[in-house]
Amino acid sequence: MSGQNPYEPPKAELSHQADPGQLDELPTAGLGARFLNFIIDSIISRVVIIVVVGGVVRGIGPSESGPALAIILALVAFAGYYVVLEAAFGWTVGKLITGTRVVRFDGKKPNVPQILGRTFARFIPFEPFSLLFGSSNQGWHDSMSGTRVVRVRR
Repeated sequence: MSGQNPYEPPKAELSHQADPGQLDELPTAGLGARFLNFIIDSIISRVVIIVVVGGVVRGIGPSESGPALAIILALVAFAGYYVVLEAAFGWTVGKLITGTRVVRFDGKKPNVPQILGRTFARFIPFEPFSLLFGSSNQGWHDSMSGTRVVRVRR
């Protein structure tokens, strides 16, 4: 006998970080998945914005600073959606649904400054179109932050 327990459960690596040798196994997400991510995340982030801004403005009541506060809260809620989910998990709801994830160019989990760079690059005018005209399915928010979106589910 080999000394192994035949009833032992299989071992699985639960970390989403890839070894450098596995980079070929992490294909860059296609335009279809990236577009679906954009649509899903746009809808969800706008719902988050409406709920946060609506709740706070309703709680404060009408005031002269209401519109300015609403704009600031909307920007914070939009950025917070991406920063919190991508920094903590490496995905947003759209990426979770499409089986994609944000990683650094070397395949490891991105750090918080990279996620902040990705998020703030989204505020560049016409940035969503950079995916259409960029190379290798990367947008400005990818290339500027040293990250890429990969398929983790086949």
